[in-house]
Amino acid sequence: MKRKNSLFLTLLLVCALLVSACSTTANTEPKENETNNQKTEKEQTLIVNANTEPSSLDPVLIDNQMAGDMANQLFEGLVRLDKDGNIEAGVAEKWSMSDDGLVYTFYLNKNAKWSNGDQVKAEDFYFSWERALRPETAAPLGSNLFFIKNGMQYNSGEIKDSAQLGMKVIDENTFEVTLEKPTSFFLGLTAFFTLLPINKEVAESKPDWASEGESFVSNGPFKIQNWKHGQEVIMEPNEHYWAKDVVKLKQLKWVMVNEQNTDYGMYQSNQLNVSTNLPNSVRSKLIESGEALTAPAARVVYLRYNHKNEILENVKIRKALGLALNRQLIVDKVTQGGEIPALAFIPPGLGSGVGEFRQLAGEALYKDNDIDTAKKLLVEGLKELGLSSLPKINFLFQTNDTYNKLSQAMQEMWKQNLGIEVELQTLEGKVFVQTVQSGEYELAIYGTGADYDDASNLMGQYVTGDVYNYSNISIPEYDDLVSKADAEVDLEERAKYMVDAEKVLIDEMAIAPLYYGTQVYLQKENVKGIYRYVIQAVDYREAYVE
Repeated sequence: MKRKNSLFLTLLLVCALLVSACSTTANTEPKENETNNQKTEKEQTLIVNANTEPSSLDPVLIDNQMAGDMANQLFEGLVRLDKDGNIEAGVAEKWSMSDDGLVYTFYLNKNAKWSNGDQVKAEDFYFSWERALRPETAAPLGSNLFFIKNGMQYNSGEIKDSAQLGMKVIDENTFEVTLEKPTSFFLGLTAFFTLLPINKEVAESKPDWASEGESFVSNGPFKIQNWKHGQEVIMEPNEHYWAKDVVKLKQLKWVMVNEQNTDYGMYQSNQLNVSTNLPNSVRSKLIESGEALTAPAARVVYLRYNHKNEILENVKIRKALGLALNRQLIVDKVTQGGEIPALAFIPPGLGSGVGEFRQLAGEALYKDNDIDTAKKLLVEGLKELGLSSLPKINFLFQTNDTYNKLSQAMQEMWKQNLGIEVELQTLEGKVFVQTVQSGEYELAIYGTGADYDDASNLMGQYVTGDVYNYSNISIPEYDDLVSKADAEVDLEERAKYMVDAEKVLIDEMAIAPLYYGTQVYLQKENVKGIYRYVIQAVDYREAYVE
């Protein structure tokens, strides 16, 4: 910190020294430290954008990645990820696995505490996970715990006794988990936000504990200092966190600004340190200049068909619509965020248990912008349906800058390449999701991302009858292959089943992948220590302002 020299300051310093020599109680050092601390606290404030008010910060009720990112700063699971995305100790300081890969025993760090000073106990994890599996909880991502023995049956109500779940509290600091079958990615899954713990005693005594900042109790590197609903969530270091010494920020502030141009303006005027909601109009320019950075994301954006629609249940019509799109043009001129054209379903970077999935399955399962084949299939499909032309189709998408432009580009491609008319309809995010979930749509732009590092994470949602199968897809061969992969213990054989399942899904064009996502973000040069992972999570635990 630079200081200005002046006669006044010199005289003041001399006086202070004289006073100090005459009195043991007079000392200017504490005031100097106080000033330095105030400046440090001001500098160690990081402001990021949550876009909108989170529907919940109770881990088990979270249904989107942004709220999950917020929860990951407030809570900590059995394990966490290091800067390279590798598993390291979280609340569990160590763990062991049985020879058959079915039983995990976690030994909790006795210094792990909640923000109210309570010790984090094994029963907190048992309570949290059992609660996520209760049918009445209706946890949006509760299926991530179905790998636990009897987890699915307990969630469906087939088993009502929680004692039959594959979870056991051995003692205050030891938690045992038994799986349905060996699951290579289970350990990493325990870092995912649905599996984060909550304080059992607090949750039982105050069921609405997670609705306000004053009552919020967490066990991660940060706790809530203030929560102004619809405006901001301010986090501060959790003084009871077992690794509090690695936390450098004094304040992590989440504002709620959904408009992309406003977000960018705030970043330019230094009201944001990090921006992840860039307008399309400047995105490519910022990437080219190096100001905006990109990171891999295990996410795919795709065209969702409603298979209950009498036209879209025809495989040739679905293929015609999917093959008539120019994905390279979409990523180059529309999305402009470094995305990769998706010529298959599973995004790059996801594992298979025996290596990276895309390396096993190949990069392309169909040809991009295959207009000649699309025209031929459209004619054949219309003939099978007894139609001379395709009726106008409703095309639904979520309101934001990217999807607004993407839907218009796709509309024009179908018109030029196939002579097809689609009617665009946009809805606000929450209403859009509700509409798709209810099946009240024909075509829709949708995105899905991985919760954990395995291709199987994205495959189950297209199995007949799956709770997330909003497209009403039913392909017996696909169901059979996914079922075999789920039951297979041999990882090589399991990977082969998953590769074959993806081929069936794409051959039927059950969905039409558009592009693999990337994380595009702006980050001030003096901001360091933020870790971003392929599974889209972000970690601010060790972030600081230089």
